[in-house]
Amino acid sequence: MRDTKHRMQNDKFDILVWLPSPMGDAILSTPALRAIRRRFGSSKITFFANQVVRSVLTPCDFNDGWIEPARNLIAIAAQLKAHKFTHAILFKNSFAAALAVFLAGIPRRIGYAREMRGPLLTEKLYPPRLPNGKFKPASMLDYYLAIAARLGAETTDRRVELQMDANDKRSLWAKLPELADHEGPIAVLVPGGAFGPSKCWPSEYFAETADWLIDNYNAAIVISVAPDLLEKETAGRIVDLSRHKLINLGDRPVNLGELKALYSAAALVIANDTGPRHIAIALNRRLITLFGPNDPAWTETDYEDEIQIVGNVPCAPCAKPTCKKPQHLCMESITPQTVCLAAKELLDDRRNHPVIFTQPGFEKACESFFVNPEYKPALSKLGLTSIDAVFSFHAGESLNKQNLPVFRTRLQFQLEEPQSKSPTTAFLKRYEKPPIFVQLKNWLAHHRRKSCAACEFEPIRELSAAGINTPNVIAYGEQWSALFENKSFIITEKTPDAEALERRLPDCFNAPHTPQNLNLRRTFIAQLAAFVNKFHQTGYRHRDLYLSHIFHSDDGRFYLIDLARAFIPKILRRRFQIKDIAQIHYSSPAKYFSASDRLRFYLAYAGRNKLTNNDKQLLRQVMARARQMARHDRRHGRNVPFAR
Repeated sequence: MRDTKHRMQNDKFDILVWLPSPMGDAILSTPALRAIRRRFGSSKITFFANQVVRSVLTPCDFNDGWIEPARNLIAIAAQLKAHKFTHAILFKNSFAAALAVFLAGIPRRIGYAREMRGPLLTEKLYPPRLPNGKFKPASMLDYYLAIAARLGAETTDRRVELQMDANDKRSLWAKLPELADHEGPIAVLVPGGAFGPSKCWPSEYFAETADWLIDNYNAAIVISVAPDLLEKETAGRIVDLSRHKLINLGDRPVNLGELKALYSAAALVIANDTGPRHIAIALNRRLITLFGPNDPAWTETDYEDEIQIVGNVPCAPCAKPTCKKPQHLCMESITPQTVCLAAKELLDDRRNHPVIFTQPGFEKACESFFVNPEYKPALSKLGLTSIDAVFSFHAGESLNKQNLPVFRTRLQFQLEEPQSKSPTTAFLKRYEKPPIFVQLKNWLAHHRRKSCAACEFEPIRELSAAGINTPNVIAYGEQWSALFENKSFIITEKTPDAEALERRLPDCFNAPHTPQNLNLRRTFIAQLAAFVNKFHQTGYRHRDLYLSHIFHSDDGRFYLIDLARAFIPKILRRRFQIKDIAQIHYSSPAKYFSASDRLRFYLAYAGRNKLTNNDKQLLRQVMARARQMARHDRRHGRNVPFAR
């Protein structure tokens, strides 16, 4: 290899560089292209790329010519053979690219040995892999620079760059004259993504953000989309949902040169993790990037004027083009309020948060022990720094019930936080050597191996991302013995200023039956029904949805607790829906809830003014289930709340 570097450094060559196809990857390759140009200044360098990549990189000082691909592999090989290249540098990872340069007879072929193409290359690089064999997430910028470094190029300059044509700016102002005279900042919103819909932030969120930028900064908003039918429809929805007039490039298209000119004039760009994001970085614009299904590590540039907002829900990053979940949690967990606060930081020139996570991150304090960093000092003060310490901790109030299985223990204790004047009440649930049948039952419900603590931790995280209020997780951990669980635990924070509906209903339920109190009761019932419906819309079923597990706060919010049995059924969804509603019906005291109230609850839950035949059938099944529960409790001498 040393001999190859020496010869390439001192001789003149005819070098082919096959660029990656995605526009974003092509822009991320510019530091490597610049390094190769500097190393081989006396050689002829030709770029092989599609029209989109050529348009976004033009004008370009890093090459001497361009070739656009022919229609098929054999034609491409013949096309390249005619140029008599001495070297082919493959930034594109496909097997077809390596086969084409091999068939073209190019003597030196440099690239990554992946996609089974190693035998076709003369100089091979190997991307780093994880222990499971998958590629280790690492920036594509460094991935391409490694090829340049292998060729002896200096690769310390990691700046992403694009060049501009002055004519493009003039033609842009001719197409969008209102921008040239606008007194406020220009903000470009990028709602599309060639990768797939899983990368896309909801249209209504973009519209809300656009309105906020106009209301607070008098911004001119441009919706930037590709000339694609789906992206045009998305842009149209955003325009329709906004209260203000927006500029829609779906209706007034610009070419890629003019698009670069637009971005160069923007004070702010808000984009999904897609190609135009890299245009903003290359042109040194202030940028907010919204990440969901893809790991930000793949496209990291360390750009100082970017705020990354990451929907770090349990199912992300999945790297799937289309979300398979009942709700698109990763992108929907990014709220317009979060994006607007990030926009304020950038527009006011005071970036404080390079990365914002939609959910608290958990730090691995030690083996099998994960903690919310905010609570780490308080836990350390109590000696709770490892999973063994958690299981030997007894400095609190035991919450064990008489019928609690022996492998489960529950404890309540106080955490002293530096920022808080009063201690935080925390709940600790521990599972030690759970019976194998319990573990197998959990695995069957969740369709994979999962610890008892994870059965509660993961629903809490997913439901929180979906906008369902749940307890705040302080720490969790799990320890495995070969195939089966040995120990696991979860520590949660007590829901502040809230009480279980079983213990306390709003005052209007105990107050005299005035019209005002009656309206308050009906409003409360409708809100409770909407909350339960929103929970079920996530696909989850609680399986313990009594009023004792629904909390109501002083400020009117509902919370779900005790989610250890919550799961997403793949089959029998209606059965578990009936069970949940029956449990609410059963635990609602007849003293406070009349038959009309119960009907009103279901109508609000279903979102209808009149019952359908399907509704009536479901309600009959709910009542039958409640009566079955009542018979069971009466046999054991327990009261039946819903019975008069």
